[in-house]
Amino acid sequence: MQPRHTDIVRLLIDSYSTLTPELQKAAQFMVENPEEIGLNSMRTVAGKAGVKPATISRLSKSLGFTRYEQLREPFRQRLRKNAPEFATRLQAVQRRGVDGGERFFVDFRAQEIDNIERTLSEENYSIMLDAVKAIHGSRRVYVLGLRGAYAPAFLFHYAYQLFQENSQLLDTRAGVFADQLRGIGEQDCLFAVSFSPYTQMTIDAVEYAAEAGATIIALTDSIVSPAAHAASHTIIAQNSSASFYHSFTSSLAATQALIALLVTKAGGDAVAIIENAERQLSRISAYW
Repeated sequence: MQPRHTDIVRLLIDSYSTLTPELQKAAQFMVENPEEIGLNSMRTVAGKAGVKPATISRLSKSLGFTRYEQLREPFRQRLRKNAPEFATRLQAVQRRGVDGGERFFVDFRAQEIDNIERTLSEENYSIMLDAVKAIHGSRRVYVLGLRGAYAPAFLFHYAYQLFQENSQLLDTRAGVFADQLRGIGEQDCLFAVSFSPYTQMTIDAVEYAAEAGATIIALTDSIVSPAAHAASHTIIAQNSSASFYHSFTSSLAATQALIALLVTKAGGDAVAIIENAERQLSRISAYW
């Protein structure tokens, strides 16, 4: 019987203390970056983990596999199923905290900084510019992010509606989620935020909006994400995390970058809209 991804992670965790420092480095990368293992070759994984390809090969054999591909296959199957495995990752974080809390914090900080730097890259900048043009030229901007992805989606909508009046945040309250998309069409765009494990309602909405002719802008974690399949513009936000839950730091940074770029395209009407918003907020004593 073929082992599951959770079996491999448990094996990595249980074997961690018996491994050499170099093998521990590779094992830690595998536990914390399962998507990278499922998507990439041994050489690519080694480069991202900061070890030699031979180290990955030795780690595979130390775990009882004759080839790296045998170890990799459960990670590939995981990508197809997209099942959350937070409990397993939480156990890994707890073990690392026991072994050295300060080192864990240093690694955590470095990972978050790396996420932002890789997300706010030159490649993503050009994609963001194209996305901004699409948003700026749309009749209506639909914004969607469910479950964990709600935070960056809400941030985008809240900041955007301060200087524009054509944004609609989609939500699931009162069971009217599908109703909110009824009028979407070729003159509109959908800004969808989605990360593995992908929420089914988000993917359904993306596919529906694409069929209706709307421009899809996806903020997601992989080019093979189901949210990216129908997207005209896909912004990849790195969400690797040293913690048990994937990071949203870079998705928030990407969202803020989009808003900043949109402001540069907004005309005088944007100033009038935000001045009116400031007067209204002041009138109802929104701020202390």
